[in-house]
Amino acid sequence: MSNLNLKGVWIPIEILTDNKLSDKEKYIYAIILYLSKENNYCYLTNKSISELLNISITQVSKLVNSLKDKNYISIELIYKENSKQIEMRKLIPIVKNNDTYLTKVKYPLQQNLPKE
Repeated sequence: MSNLNLKGVWIPIEILTDNKLSDKEKYIYAIILYLSKENNYCYLTNKSISELLNISITQVSKLVNSLKDKNYISIELIYKENSKQIEMRKLIPIVKNNDTYLTKVKYPLQQNLPKE
């Protein structure tokens, strides 16, 4: 996991308030979105996610598959040539809004109003 170079993750309000996702699904989805910014996919392993969130690899597998079943991500498996052995797994976010930073403010920011 040392090669992950992850210092933190921004969870957009659209994901944070999405009632279709569990808390751990929100974390994983936000991480996938963040790591997919450059190539439109990430190749994070279940083991890396497991270590990052301190949960079992089995639980990670179920959460990733749940994100796939709910159409938040797609998964592309790349096999070694002339083999059934998986060389790489791409986690590809299916997003309506690619911006993972705050884009809308529900309530206007407080402004310093002149005193009367």
